[in-house]
Amino acid sequence: MSLKLHEVTTDAEFGPVVAVETEAFNDPFFGFWQVFYGSTSQEEFCARQASWHKGDPSSNWIYVTDEETGSVIGGAQWNIYKENPYAKETAMLTPYWIPEGTFKDIAGQLLHSFLSYRPTRMNEPHILLNFCFTHPKHRRRGVGRLLMEWGIKKADEWGLPSYIEATDIGLQLYEAFGFKVEGELNLDATTGDPSEEFTKLREKLGCPIHGWFMRRPKYGKLEQ
Repeated sequence: MSLKLHEVTTDAEFGPVVAVETEAFNDPFFGFWQVFYGSTSQEEFCARQASWHKGDPSSNWIYVTDEETGSVIGGAQWNIYKENPYAKETAMLTPYWIPEGTFKDIAGQLLHSFLSYRPTRMNEPHILLNFCFTHPKHRRRGVGRLLMEWGIKKADEWGLPSYIEATDIGLQLYEAFGFKVEGELNLDATTGDPSEEFTKLREKLGCPIHGWFMRRPKYGKLEQ
């Protein structure tokens, strides 16, 4: 069965892409992704991702279909920064889409922990793999390789280093494309006197959430 890669050009394409994204990040369950999904509906999340994409000139969403069925089976977002995005200080993203309450408190801490190191570690023109996922039923078919090849080609065209904040499930794929681990991520949320709700939700999200900070140098070559 052949696979085909597409670039997102319309809002309508986000529907099936987000449906696969939801399946992928719930099998296995990835708590940090739930922060972006929020607590409303898949339709709202879909509209929000489309809005974020249209409002961000660096954003490039791509997806893979099974040509036999026409179904979307994987997707990714690559952000291409031809100039240093941290040359000027900008406001950090907060979980404005989550209603006030314990979930928002925890989500805010996790987001801050995740984003606060970027201005130091990614302080240069670069390409960032922000999301990458494959439907659970279609893993090990080469979907991830297609999604990676698109981004690596762009990185080499522009002569840019690339970054990924990886989970364990994607580590081997990223290493195959020349990414090296440069550090670990451990995202967590704390409070002085945690309520039962806080404790249970923190545990449900899998805190502390572990990940890997990875970098691929320009053209995949070791830098002196």
